[in-house]
Amino acid sequence: MLDLVCLSEPFCVTQAYAPASEAAGMYRVMRDGRPIEASPEAVARLGVRVRFVVSDNFVTLAADGLRQTCADDACVVFRTWCEGLTCSWQAGAYRDRSAPFLHEITLQAVSADALERAKAEVFVSLADGRRLSLAGLGEGAPADPGLYTAPVRPGDRRLRGPAD
Repeated sequence: MLDLVCLSEPFCVTQAYAPASEAAGMYRVMRDGRPIEASPEAVARLGVRVRFVVSDNFVTLAADGLRQTCADDACVVFRTWCEGLTCSWQAGAYRDRSAPFLHEITLQAVSADALERAKAEVFVSLADGRRLSLAGLGEGAPADPGLYTAPVRPGDRRLRGPAD
């Protein structure tokens, strides 16, 4: 069993990558009275910065453009994009077809090898308590039809959700 640190559900990191992790975004996240900030020494040693992105700017998305990877009857719905050695994922777990809210995480690496190693050390919690690494998400299959909520990205358009 992996010893994981879950600074921002549904994302968890291994103990080794926790010091290279930080919360970033629209507002400051505190833990034990201090902001969650990455150690420069850990970032230099691992070659990657793990950023849990917090936001209060959300959009309702159709499943178009979203992917999913399933383990038995628990799935992770996600979308990902990369610019150079910086990759971001918005992901959320669901079970029994309840549409999840997608949270965001970004890996900023100094090399392709460091990025690949980090993807194996960051996990998404499945609805039943199991975890799937970012590397394990792969390309995925098209997400189940429906509406999902996620932090807004450039180019997103707001859809009317079930509560609208």
